[in-house]
Amino acid sequence: MKTIDLTPTWGEWGNIYARLAESGERNAVKALRQDLARAMASCQALQAIKATLNDAQLAVVAKTLTEELTKQGF
Repeated sequence: MKTIDLTPTWGEWGNIYARLAESGERNAVKALRQDLARAMASCQALQAIKATLNDAQLAVVAKTLTEELTKQGF
């Protein structure tokens, strides 16, 4: 059986989180705290290894950052 993966990317998740936070949905934002912590820890992990990446890997990072920030309106 084939399924469709509807899991949001982190950029899409960021939009959801921001909209909930901006609308004052405190309970929803509180429930997502663990996901926010994981996203921020992942950002720090990327920063920690960034200097070890080769040019091709850095290009993937740059492309992904651009795509995910675009999804969030930046």
